[in-house]
Amino acid sequence: MIKRYITAALGLIATCYTVWYMHYGVPYKNSGALSKIGLEHYTAFVIWGVLTYTVLAVGIVLAYRRYTSTKAYIPLLALSLAGMVMTLAFPFDYDIKPDYYLHCTGSLVFSAATGITVFLLFVLCRNEGRVFRVFAIITGMILAADLVLLLIFKETGLIEALPIFAGYVMLGFTNMRREKIELTR
Repeated sequence: MIKRYITAALGLIATCYTVWYMHYGVPYKNSGALSKIGLEHYTAFVIWGVLTYTVLAVGIVLAYRRYTSTKAYIPLLALSLAGMVMTLAFPFDYDIKPDYYLHCTGSLVFSAATGITVFLLFVLCRNEGRVFRVFAIITGMILAADLVLLLIFKETGLIEALPIFAGYVMLGFTNMRREKIELTR
């Protein structure tokens, strides 16, 4: 029970930190991209990355352990971690092509692996309740919309942050959810 409250508090802290971090750029422009801001505010970017990965990973682990018996999340979270490490280790500097490409690859790997892990959780739990079916649909729509928006508008803070905020909220809600109690005579 206490783990769920700690996770919810961390999710709130991560949400507030992300909103604060995004104030350094214009969220709906390329200058507001989280990685772009990181070029000028590297320490804040690293804190954001570690906090974001930690909150999402802890939320994912708690939810998978509570609602499923599969361990499919373990390799996906390892891949997600590798992506975040690459994102933080290599600057988003277009003038240094190898670093730029490794950064972008890491960001894509982190986003895809984390998104797939969350989507898979809700698909696997779809028979546990309507909320899981709704979250699976919402997650799928967010992932598809995010991909389309990235292709159309390139990278902006809002396009990057939307799936992260959705993950904070849906995983937080999932982990704070009470068990159904059946009354019998």
